[in-house]
Amino acid sequence: MSTFFRGPVCGTDNCRSRLWRIIDGRRTCQYGHVMDGDVEFNDDEDNINSMGVVTRRLNLTTNATGSFRASSQSQTLGQSNPAEFTKTYGPEGDRLFLKCFQHVLRLQCGWLVQHEHFPPVFPHVVKLLWARLLPAVHNDDNHAGTGVPTATRTRPPGRYRLSLLSSVCLLHMAGTHLRLPVFWFDYLRWMCNLQLPYFKAGLHLPAVWRRQLPNYYLQLLEGGKVPAEGQFYHKLARTCRAVQPPSFFSRAVALEPLLLKLLLALRLPPQPLFFHVLDLVQRIRQNTSAEPFPGDELPERDLLHLQPELGAVACLIVTLRFRLLQGEDKFLTRYCAGWLLANAGDLVTQLSSTTSTSTASLAATDQYLEWLETRFLPASTRGGGGGGDESTEPGSQPRSIDQRIADRKLHALFPLERVGVSSAAPAPAPAPAPASTSDVRDAYRAICQDAAAANVAGDAEELASRVETQLVIWTCPLLAITEAQMRRCIEHAYRCAGPA
Repeated sequence: MSTFFRGPVCGTDNCRSRLWRIIDGRRTCQYGHVMDGDVEFNDDEDNINSMGVVTRRLNLTTNATGSFRASSQSQTLGQSNPAEFTKTYGPEGDRLFLKCFQHVLRLQCGWLVQHEHFPPVFPHVVKLLWARLLPAVHNDDNHAGTGVPTATRTRPPGRYRLSLLSSVCLLHMAGTHLRLPVFWFDYLRWMCNLQLPYFKAGLHLPAVWRRQLPNYYLQLLEGGKVPAEGQFYHKLARTCRAVQPPSFFSRAVALEPLLLKLLLALRLPPQPLFFHVLDLVQRIRQNTSAEPFPGDELPERDLLHLQPELGAVACLIVTLRFRLLQGEDKFLTRYCAGWLLANAGDLVTQLSSTTSTSTASLAATDQYLEWLETRFLPASTRGGGGGGDESTEPGSQPRSIDQRIADRKLHALFPLERVGVSSAAPAPAPAPAPASTSDVRDAYRAICQDAAAANVAGDAEELASRVETQLVIWTCPLLAITEAQMRRCIEHAYRCAGPA
C-alpha cells in the first residue's frame, strides 16, 4: 500500500505533483520538494511495551577458568591507545619499513654468527654494504615516483624495491668478501629449513612496528615463495650494481671449497675430478672477457653463466663428461656406472634423514624430538617439564594466566618430571653436536659396492650422456634454477673449453 496521500499542488520549480508523504516530520512531494513551514509533531504518548527492544550483541568467550571474557575488537581498541593501531603511510611508512628490514638483516647476521660460526667481523661488512645500498634505494624510489616505466614493468610509485632476497644477497656478498666457504645453496638450505630468518620474518618484528607497517610492506617481509628460475642470481646482479663495492672489496668466489662441496653433495669422487675442474675453470676465465652481469635492461637470462657458482657446476659436468668419453680412468667409469645404479634419486632428503624408525638410534631420536619441540611448539611452552609458571625461556614473551592454567591442567593429566635437574641450578645448555659424516661415508660405500658389480661394457657416449642428464636434474633444485638455464651454462662451458 502506497504511503503517499493527495494534497495541493507543489509548485516548486513548476512542479505539478499532488502526491505527498511525511519524512522526518516534513511534508515532501513525490519529487523530493519540501513544503515550507509545514512541520508535524507527534504529541501522542508512545506505548513502550508495544515497541521493540533494541539490543547490542557482544561476542563473549570463556577463558580457562570458565568465566566470560569480552572479545569484541571495538572494546579492545577502545581500551588501548588508538595511535598504536594506525597504519603509517608516506615517507614515515617508508622509513619504518627500512627500520624493519634492517632489524631482520641484523637477526640474520646474528644467527649466522651464533649458529654457523661466522667471524665477528661479518656483521660489520654487511653493515657497510647496507649503508652503500641505501642511497641507491632512495634514488631508485625517487625515479619510480616520477612514473617513468622500466623496460619490463612499471612499479607503483613511492615503494622501495627491496625484498628479503636483497638481504640474502648482502649476506652472500659479505661472505664472498671474507672468502667464507658458504654459497647460495647453503643459504637456500637454511631458508627452507626455517633456520635463517626469512619466511614470515615479520613475526620477528616488534609488535608496535608490525601494527604500524603498511600491508604492502608486511607482504614483502613474508618472504613469498622459494626463489626459483635463477631469481637469486638476477637479484644479486642488481644488488651488486646498486651497491658498487669499493676497489678493495673482494669479488672472487672461494672456488676450492665450492668444488669440494659440490662433489660431496653429488657423491662424486673428489680425487680424479677436483684438479681437472680447476684447470677447466682457469681456461674458461682466460678465454672469456670480464663482462659485467647485466640488470633489468639487458637479457640477463642469457648471461647466467657469468655467475661463478653456475660456471663451476657447468665445468664440473663438462669435465666429468670428457673424462668418461676418454675412457682412460677405469675407476671413474666403473664408479659412475655404480653411481647411476645407487638409486639416489633425491640426494637432498634421502641422505640427510631416514624414514625408517626401526634403525633410528638414540641420538637421532633425541635430535628429532628437539627439532620437533623447537619448530612446532611455541616458545612459551618449552622447558616446562614440571608445569611451573616460571619455566619460560629467556627473551620469550611471558605466558598469560590462561596459558599457565591450561599448562597446569595438561601436566595434571600427563605428569612429566625433569630428570637430573635440580631446582637450585638450571640445566646447562647442551653443546652443539659436531657434524656427522657417517651418512656421506655410508653413501660412498654403497656406491662403491654397486660399482664393483656394475657392467661397464656398454658405450661410453651413452654412459656420459646419462651421467650428464642426471647431474642436471640434481643440480637444478640445489641452485634454484631451471634445466634450460643449466643447459645454457653447460653449452657456454663447451664453447670456451677449447685450447687456450
